[in-house]
Amino acid sequence: MGAAHTPDEADDLVLSLRDVRKVYASGEAEVAALDGVSLDVRRGEFVAIVGTSGSGKSTLMNMIGCLDRPTSGTYHLVGHDVSAFDDTQRAEARSRYVGFIFQGFNLLARTSAVENVETPLLYLGVGHEERRARALRALDLVGLSGRVNNTPSQLSGGQQQRVAIARALVTNPALLLADEPTGNLDSRTTEEVLALLQWLNRERGVTLVMVTHEPDVAACASRVVTVRDGRIVSDVRNASPRRAGQRSEVDDATAEDALATLSAPLPEARAGMGWTMALTLAARSLLRSKLRAALTALGILIGIAAVVTMSAVGEGAKARVRTQMSALGANLLVVMPGGGMAGGARGAAGSVTSLTDDDAEAIAREVPTVSHVAPVLAANAQVVAGDQNASTRVTGTTPRYFAVRAWAASRGTLWDDDAVRAAQPVCAIGETVRKALFENVDAVGREMRVGRMTCTVVATLAPKGQSGFGQDNDDAVLMPISAFRAGITRLPNGQVNMVMVTARSADVVHRAQFGVTELLRQRHPVRAGEEDAFRVNNLSDIMSTFNEQMSLLSMVLLLVASISLLVGGIGVMNIMLVSVTERTREIGVRLAIGAQADDILTQFLFEAVMLAAVGGVVGLSLGYGAAAILGHVTKLAMTVPPTIAFFSVLVSCGLGVVFGYVPARRAAHLDPIDALRRE
Repeated sequence: MGAAHTPDEADDLVLSLRDVRKVYASGEAEVAALDGVSLDVRRGEFVAIVGTSGSGKSTLMNMIGCLDRPTSGTYHLVGHDVSAFDDTQRAEARSRYVGFIFQGFNLLARTSAVENVETPLLYLGVGHEERRARALRALDLVGLSGRVNNTPSQLSGGQQQRVAIARALVTNPALLLADEPTGNLDSRTTEEVLALLQWLNRERGVTLVMVTHEPDVAACASRVVTVRDGRIVSDVRNASPRRAGQRSEVDDATAEDALATLSAPLPEARAGMGWTMALTLAARSLLRSKLRAALTALGILIGIAAVVTMSAVGEGAKARVRTQMSALGANLLVVMPGGGMAGGARGAAGSVTSLTDDDAEAIAREVPTVSHVAPVLAANAQVVAGDQNASTRVTGTTPRYFAVRAWAASRGTLWDDDAVRAAQPVCAIGETVRKALFENVDAVGREMRVGRMTCTVVATLAPKGQSGFGQDNDDAVLMPISAFRAGITRLPNGQVNMVMVTARSADVVHRAQFGVTELLRQRHPVRAGEEDAFRVNNLSDIMSTFNEQMSLLSMVLLLVASISLLVGGIGVMNIMLVSVTERTREIGVRLAIGAQADDILTQFLFEAVMLAAVGGVVGLSLGYGAAAILGHVTKLAMTVPPTIAFFSVLVSCGLGVVFGYVPARRAAHLDPIDALRRE
């Protein structure tokens, strides 16, 4: 065996092992599973490797199949020194040069026969059409052309083994390696499979190495190599191999067509299965476990739905506040009295009444950037009409108030400056007051008692809804400020509760605020170091502050909702780890037939990402639905910002990557030998 070979003999060698040793550590001792094995197998040979359990024949098979590497010695496969290959190179060698036939068939469950057969071609980057054509022809060659769409559970043991043989042949390998190919078959099916292997070897020139412990099976080979204690103890030529029983007949024309297709060259450079195929494999795997996939995606789904719903609630609340704030009027400034000193402590804004009608007139006269100015007196009062009564907010002001608040009459005519000068007991009422006192009749022209005075309703006001501070704008009675002072309450020296001012445009609001402030400082001077006796509030500043608070609240809500996303991500990782454990043998099969670590990593990572993405998309849809329902119930204008929708799906995919990487990496780094042994 150790003699040098002529060039012609070397070219004819399929495999050549020289003084191969494989040593395993067992505690402090070392065990030699192979001890100086040398073996040559030439093209077209049918070699049976036999030996008892523990003899080293399985280790030898793993070495020949590039599943393991020698501790020392060399191994050449079709001229390549594979003993020096790394894991990736050995995977490619398995993919190109070796076809595996396993004792337990090792077909992918719930996968059709043709899909099982074309699997090795995925890892060579063969296109779909060629991949399918070669797989169908390989099934024709083993007599299973009528069962291409059957899953392993729908096939007999013999048919499953023939699918495994077709899978081994589909890449037109230099070597067919069979590990106890009849170990799980009955005697009749054993003969059929052996007959097929003999036919492939004898008629089609397939090089076959078969590992078995059964003498009857080994007798079908043309050469029998016996292994004992890690050494080859005999290598005998079998001049008259035993002829196995009948195989399933395949006519010569079909066989020739099949062999012509299978003999077509494969891509010289390994292209890998690519992202499209990885996605397809991931989708197939998930569809075969629909319930588990649905439950796994549920955590992501709930998290994304919660995030989207909370975002919509926050946006709806902001929109309502903006609408309500706008109901106060455009470009609005509100001038309030300042806080006073009482008992050594400063009171809140408005605790000291210091503004007057004259201040309002001065603002209107001397600040050019304002358009309307309205002094305001306000008090709560009981209103009565007939046998109906209510408590409401009564405001005394001037006609400019309607311009400041952008408030029109829905019926009747708003009172004017003449009514103010004459202190006429007239009023305009909001929609809430109208419904409380005059629900079934026209309120215009009717009388009502406001506090101690009787007023005539001259107009009903258009509805405005709630204010940004939760008050009902429509729960209001507006009357001339002079009439208010005569019949409701009077402050001394023409004082008012506030002055409402409208700037000429949004561009000059801050200039108007500055002008009003400077004017009132001249009219209400204070000693150095003291605070002003008034406050000029800009509605846009109030809105800005409110929006900041709402944004903070929205962030808190999103953070709380995101916790469920984190839990969902952990659930994905947990299920994927379980899946890797359950599918260990499948991973071993894929590695044995040519998959590289990156292929396994990509497939399992894509499964995790797909789970998370599906959960994200469905969660996004549910979030939109929940937002719509909540909007209908709360009357909020729910909107989901496009950025939230986009980032929700992006985040869910990111979670799939983050939480799927550990299981995928674990799957990719499984040892194929250990994985194949896993039950």
